[in-house]
Amino acid sequence: MKLETIYLKANTPFSKAIETWCSANANEVVQTKERYELSIENFDSLLIVSENQSISKENWSLKSLFDQNQKSTYRIDINGTLNVSIVNLKLWLHSNKAKNLLVVGKDEIIKNENLDRFLGKLNELKL
Repeated sequence: MKLETIYLKANTPFSKAIETWCSANANEVVQTKERYELSIENFDSLLIVSENQSISKENWSLKSLFDQNQKSTYRIDINGTLNVSIVNLKLWLHSNKAKNLLVVGKDEIIKNENLDRFLGKLNELKL
């Protein structure tokens, strides 16, 4: 299953770090501005990538926006059990029939060595 579009917050360290993975797993990768409420109809799902369940206030607000619009959200902790996290993410994407996914995460996460392992494991599975 290849996603139609993955949306990333424009010009952030996190977005730049995961852009290669996104390009391999979606027909199109779109850099978007922060006014998500104005373009909520473009997204059908939200993926929040975190470390140790630490989520920024901005991403909590974004989750609330998706909840209010009855759109699917999923949080994944890259410091959790890697294989379980990857399988659960893949199941979530399939069960929600995600096609247009917004992916967000704190910029500090790029310093976490588990991000590369996480993305490498995702690449092995090929969504």
